[in-house]
Amino acid sequence: MLGIDLGNKKSSEIENILTSKFSTVKNIEIVWGTSRWTITPEQIDLKYYPPASAIEALKVGRSGKLVKNLQTKFWVFKNGFTLDPVFSVDENKINSALEEISKQVNIPTREPEILIIDGKISISNGENGQEIDGRELINSIRKSLANLNSSPVQLPVKTLNPKLSPTQVENLRLRGESLLGKKLILKNDNNIWTISSEQSLAWVDPFVDGGWKRDLIESWVNELAQTIDRPAQNALFRFVSPANRVEEFKSAQPGFATLQDKLIAQIIDGLTDLQKTSVLENTLEIPGDKVEPTITNSQVNTLGIKEIIGRGESNYSGSIPNRIFNLKKAALSINGVLVAPGEVFSFVKYIGDISVESGYKQAYIIKDGKTILGDGGGVCQVSTTLFRAVLNSGLPIEERTAHAYRVHYYENDSKPGLDATIFSPTTDFKFKNDTATYILIQTSVDETKNKLYFDLYGTADGRKVEISKVRLWDSAPPPPDLYQDDPTLAKGKVIQVDWAAWGIKAAFDWKVTRGNEVLQQRTFYSNFRPWQAIYLRGTK
Repeated sequence: MLGIDLGNKKSSEIENILTSKFSTVKNIEIVWGTSRWTITPEQIDLKYYPPASAIEALKVGRSGKLVKNLQTKFWVFKNGFTLDPVFSVDENKINSALEEISKQVNIPTREPEILIIDGKISISNGENGQEIDGRELINSIRKSLANLNSSPVQLPVKTLNPKLSPTQVENLRLRGESLLGKKLILKNDNNIWTISSEQSLAWVDPFVDGGWKRDLIESWVNELAQTIDRPAQNALFRFVSPANRVEEFKSAQPGFATLQDKLIAQIIDGLTDLQKTSVLENTLEIPGDKVEPTITNSQVNTLGIKEIIGRGESNYSGSIPNRIFNLKKAALSINGVLVAPGEVFSFVKYIGDISVESGYKQAYIIKDGKTILGDGGGVCQVSTTLFRAVLNSGLPIEERTAHAYRVHYYENDSKPGLDATIFSPTTDFKFKNDTATYILIQTSVDETKNKLYFDLYGTADGRKVEISKVRLWDSAPPPPDLYQDDPTLAKGKVIQVDWAAWGIKAAFDWKVTRGNEVLQQRTFYSNFRPWQAIYLRGTK
């Protein structure tokens, strides 16, 4: 081991010898031409294990049956035997170190391609590249470490040659000419997409006779499907009072799902056919499945929606116009939704993307301890109001998170702690419909009172809800008022965007019973940190 004769030595002697030897380990030097890189033992967490190495050395000629051991000892005595020491390196760290070298050495190839220049086909035969042979390099490094070899490790570099033979170049040119000026047309309903000859030429595989770059076609089809596919839309209903009946206000619409594998095969077949004929274009109908809605118009009388089972409300007085717009938009996106028996309703799922791109406006939000304009400010008013409706309905609450600080809107007509924050996609509000019938979510806004309402309709099953008074303790005063410069406001103008709130801990008990059976029983806790009044001060 390491060129040292360890024969006839005790375990402790071997350990001492190896410990001394391992202490001399040096950096790993990697060279390639005039370039040189250094990897330190610490960089890759290199560790040698003298006790384990000694055990392995003593196993030689001692680990088998008597006759086998004698044969092994005789062979070792006559020929010698080299054993590697036991050591370890962090694979991730060594790969990371080699990746840095690869960035400096590797040169990607440029594959041959078909070009259209001045209306004629031209073949670019690509360019060579090079890359490190990672497996060989790691083996060389391990061998060097096993021998404590201080000699530089030669960097193994492979040349990558993508170039074609003259015959392949000519065949590729002929394929290009057979596609020049031709197109494949895809149709779906009244929409049309065209695969031009420039596009089809980019998909030709230069290394396979008659082949296509399927991965590129798959990627293109996947992007196309995202623009075509549409989910089925369930019928939306509303509960009408005082008639106490449900009526449809938005019809069910079937969806469409592109059969991507089938379309890929059709595109390849269509382009291949274009190569073989003088026809300038082929037309394909995009294959897909019709996706039927779960809830249709005709099911209105079979859903079991008979009466209100719970209501939640909140007051948004003091909100800026954009915040009011956002909470109305979010509430409208849930209005009329049906929750099936056994279904867990996810607020984040039904609301979807909350951004300017999806139609929300910027309103003040708290981010990283600052009040800033952010997309969708006000949506938490909607999740809070739904939380209150679910509490009053006695439905199981699967996920609820309190705000980190008190928001004055939620205390306009309520005590602290009756709120639920959401932050897509990590923080959600969820509840389960554990009744035997569907539940209809209905939202409304009273602009004269600045109130948002959630009404849940279904079939009352005798459950009774008890909500205790909110308990408050450990209050803490707010920090001093904060003034933030705002370059969008006129100089000298000051507006208040957040209000001081004492920090406090809050809790309330919630119990749901039906007869003598306890269906739900839990305590909801909130820990609000103190919050300062925040003012924006104009500097424009």
